[in-house]
Amino acid sequence: MDKKEYKELTAMAANGDAKAFSRLYETISREMYYTAFYSLENDMDAIEAVTGTIRDGFNSINKLHSEAAFRVFMMKTLYARIKMRLKEYGGEEYLDDEQPDIKRRLFELEGVDRICAVMYIAGKFPIEDIAAFSGLMKGSVKKRLNRSFEILELD
Repeated sequence: MDKKEYKELTAMAANGDAKAFSRLYETISREMYYTAFYSLENDMDAIEAVTGTIRDGFNSINKLHSEAAFRVFMMKTLYARIKMRLKEYGGEEYLDDEQPDIKRRLFELEGVDRICAVMYIAGKFPIEDIAAFSGLMKGSVKKRLNRSFEILELD
């Protein structure tokens, strides 16, 4: 999808066009699901977080300040939902003995660190975008990622 089509779809979605919103969502759906799943470590909770984000996004898309803000807006909303869900989990973590080692270590990360690491590794989001989604400073995101990479034993 080129920039012109993206801009037109965002304008149409802001005016309530569900098909246009759906096309925009398709461009980030995979990133959203992976971010939610690997942050929450539960398929049903991930689907619920993404579904809630889609609903909130469609209901609020008319408030976007610019067409380019769609992706950031959706990921910010998802980030907030994941963070709320992690608070509901409390400190208790469930780990399946059959999980691969990297996944096991990923779930050892603190909630916000895990979300940032998942966005960076699985979502391939640049640090600037993660800072925009999370409301953290770029330097803080870098520190969280460096700390996470030490735990994950990544370079």
